[in-house]
Parts: sequence; C-alpha cells; structure tokens
Amino acid sequence: MQMKTQENKRNFRWQRVGLAIAFGAVVVMLTGIAVDRWRVRNGWCARFLPNGQQKVFYGDDCWK
Repeated sequence: MQMKTQENKRNFRWQRVGLAIAFGAVVVMLTGIAVDRWRVRNGWCARFLPNGQQKVFYGDDCWK
C-alpha cells in the first residue's frame, strides 16, 4: 500500500508541473497578443515582406 501512495504523489507532482508549464505558455501567448493589439491601437505596427524586409507603419497605415 505504501508503494502505491508514493507513486500517486509522484504522478500528482508531474501533473502539477505539466499544468504549470501549460498555464505559463498560455499566459505568454496571451500577453504577446495583448501587447501587439496595444501597439496597433496606439498607432505602431510592423509588417514583414516576403523578401525578409521589415517595414514599420504608423497611424492609419497600420490598418491597410
């Protein structure tokens, strides 16, 4: 019986670690999206062209 309890504790620990990593990844993605939306709303955005160049637009050009 003691062996089963230790195995359950170990599995529960790994589940907590996995959940923490998944939660952290979701938070990072949502933060990135929020920052991007904030930049566009405040009139700043960057576009990446097929040839690898980056262009920065301001104001209404961001929405085109």
